[in-house]
Amino acid sequence: MKIISTCLAVFVLSLLGTNPVMASSTVSAVPPTSKADHQAIEALLASYARCVTEHDERGFRALLLDDEIPFAAVAASADSGTPPDLRQYEGFRSAVFASGQRYRQAFSNIRIEQHGSLAQVSLDFVTERLSGKRESSAGWKVLQLVRVGDHWKIASELYTF
Repeated sequence: MKIISTCLAVFVLSLLGTNPVMASSTVSAVPPTSKADHQAIEALLASYARCVTEHDERGFRALLLDDEIPFAAVAASADSGTPPDLRQYEGFRSAVFASGQRYRQAFSNIRIEQHGSLAQVSLDFVTERLSGKRESSAGWKVLQLVRVGDHWKIASELYTF
């Protein structure tokens, strides 16, 4: 009986050793972020802030994959049971570029992760209203980016206040 238990234990351990999930030699490595890609993503973020501050709607739209991307503020309590509408770029566009109000947005604590043609950026932001009643708000946002040719495009933006 002791021999059978030992054989069974060896058999189970050998199975674990050949499991592709457990064997690190079978997992392909993800290429590290290139310096050029990292700089291009940082340039996109600088362009984002510049376009908001300079009221450059055309320049801002050029940063987006298209006008239908998920782009929304996510409420702190989304417990209503209905899925949130994440396609709210038009509301952002109207508030920032068509309302006559002027804003400045600054980013901090920027974290960039990139794997090939896909990247994720998370950051803290402060938005200041520069016209009318001056006020500011702060939050956190996550941007998904896709490389299209030599350029990075925003494929989604979700943020909190």
